[in-house]
Amino acid sequence: MPRLLGVFILCCFIRGAAPVCWAASAPPEPPARSDVQTALAQTAAAKEPARKLRVVLLADKKDHGVNEHDYPIWQERWALLLGGRAASAATQVNLFGLAVADPKAGSGAENVEVVCARGWPTDEQFASAHVIVAFCYLPWTDDHKRQLQQYLDRGGGLALIHSATWTKPKADTGVAALAGVGGFTRYRHGPVQLEITAGGHPICRGLPPKLLFLDETYWPPTPPLAADRVTTLAVSREKTDAASDSTSPQPMFWTCSSGRGRVFGCVLGHYTWTFDDPWFRLLVLRGVAWAAGEPATRFDSLALRGARVADK
Repeated sequence: MPRLLGVFILCCFIRGAAPVCWAASAPPEPPARSDVQTALAQTAAAKEPARKLRVVLLADKKDHGVNEHDYPIWQERWALLLGGRAASAATQVNLFGLAVADPKAGSGAENVEVVCARGWPTDEQFASAHVIVAFCYLPWTDDHKRQLQQYLDRGGGLALIHSATWTKPKADTGVAALAGVGGFTRYRHGPVQLEITAGGHPICRGLPPKLLFLDETYWPPTPPLAADRVTTLAVSREKTDAASDSTSPQPMFWTCSSGRGRVFGCVLGHYTWTFDDPWFRLLVLRGVAWAAGEPATRFDSLALRGARVADK
């Protein structure tokens, strides 16, 4: 796996819910800029006026180690990526390491307003948002579930990244009814070979059939996915049992219909460097646009801004 060169690995095998522990000191090697540009060219569409879009970025305090679960940095830098300098005082859009030079890094997306929330959106943010993008563990109280259901019923969009898909203290059928997945029971850190399973979906169109990441996976979706509401976009093959080498495809990216609203789910995103990978950016930014009811490619131009790529 050439993209994993330069990675320091610490593994320990544990039976039960956490089969593998993995500490990485450096990101994988980046993809080639030309490969990403080729994929973008396949989905380029005629330019249309972009409607005013209000995006709420929901985060909380950092809760893991170095380069892990850094919600505040993600929030301020993706506010810059999406909303430009009017939305954030950040000086770079990449999350890992020093700033990646890019003259357009602070330009934002056309006609997008970004506001930030901590812990849970306010009533006003629920009332005005077109899409809420959450990257943190979420406090799934009964009142919060009712509030989110009302938001989705009237057509709001929701995108859940990494820990926002892991429901504490255990999987929750009420969350599954809203978001398609109500949590997971197992996880591991390490190489992830992502397989695109819905290549014709607007979010996946033009992407390579397989992508390599170094991140964390969660599985299995609990309760099982409702096939009539949930579309699996991409999977990784994970162990069916801690004591066995047999594997099965587990959903890592998905979409879900909920009322008049749309939900996009993404398991990856543990490490800061994952957010700088343009393939990951394309999947998530397209998921955000799709959840907002917009053309999935609306934010494609942001995928390479300040991203980690190799100029080959």
